[in-house]
Amino acid sequence: MLQVRLEIDGKLIGFYREDNGWKLLLPDELASALEAERQRAAELESLLAHYRHRFGELPESNG
Repeated sequence: MLQVRLEIDGKLIGFYREDNGWKLLLPDELASALEAERQRAAELESLLAHYRHRFGELPESNG
């Protein structure tokens, strides 16, 4: 059983998971979310490179 809830979302039908209420993304929404995550990862990599250049490598955690 899929356990999804259907709701009218403008001219489309929105699909929502019953277990957590999250909306299941349409393919174009999924592509946009993926691109946003890629940009976020690139920004974090750049920030880490800047940190390493300025302060050196991150210390190892022994905890």
